[in-house]
Amino acid sequence: MPIQRVLCATALASWPNDNAVLDSRQLLDSPYRPVVVLDSGVGGLTLVRQLEQLAPEVSILYVADNAWFPYGSKPVAAVACRVQQLLDQVCTRVDPLAVVIACNTTSIALIDHGRVPFTKGHFLVTPPLKEAVQASANGKIALLATPGTIKSKHISTALAKAITRAQVWPIAAQRLVELSEYKLAAQATSPACLSELIDSHLPTAQRLEIDTVILGCTHFPHLLGDLQTLFPSAATWIDPAKEVALQIASSIKINLSTLGPPARTVIFTSLPGTRNPQHAFLNYGFHAAYSLLA
Repeated sequence: MPIQRVLCATALASWPNDNAVLDSRQLLDSPYRPVVVLDSGVGGLTLVRQLEQLAPEVSILYVADNAWFPYGSKPVAAVACRVQQLLDQVCTRVDPLAVVIACNTTSIALIDHGRVPFTKGHFLVTPPLKEAVQASANGKIALLATPGTIKSKHISTALAKAITRAQVWPIAAQRLVELSEYKLAAQATSPACLSELIDSHLPTAQRLEIDTVILGCTHFPHLLGDLQTLFPSAATWIDPAKEVALQIASSIKINLSTLGPPARTVIFTSLPGTRNPQHAFLNYGFHAAYSLLA
């Protein structure tokens, strides 16, 4: 079904402790150009955190496509089409400073299906296998990612190139996405569940040899402390969101005299249900919510 090009002007009624909720007209009429961050859940908040450190004066419009959460379990062609439609819709309503697909699965889906927006100011997040090989001292590398990322043509090609210089274990860890969502929603997560998940892909002896881990999903840095206990020999943890945030910060041109207080706005594509991400967005300073009708 085509995505309707309408922003609902009614803020989510369940958004707590928010005394400054705006309607969509205020958002669209604002002279301030935001950086648009898109993901299906809270994973993109790891990139927001990096960007805020580099450019705290920038406003951020976060598109949380929770109606399609998680992207990693969906057909990649459908994800590519869905995200392109969402971006088209949002970018007809705002004039962004930059647009970033803060999801490895989606970024690679766009690459694999020839939908990469070759427009200046568009950024993708993908697992940097080449950089990981260069950083690894012993050539023992774990790639934590979603099944969609692991199975992609883009990553298959990168793994084939890396095999001559390093041993890379691709671990399809979709469950980590859900656990990171639970953690940011202040729900308990089990370390034993994490351990069982990793051990089902990689024997303990080999896991203990890993010296470099690629966080191939923007959700995974939320679980970094837990993951470090599972890979005690890993001295290098590669989070591609850091490099992308640097690229965004260096590319955007900002006239500080025209900027008001930076806004943090999140748009959901459906009303949050039992998996409630609002707690996480509130903790990151997002104070307004809108429903993007799909």
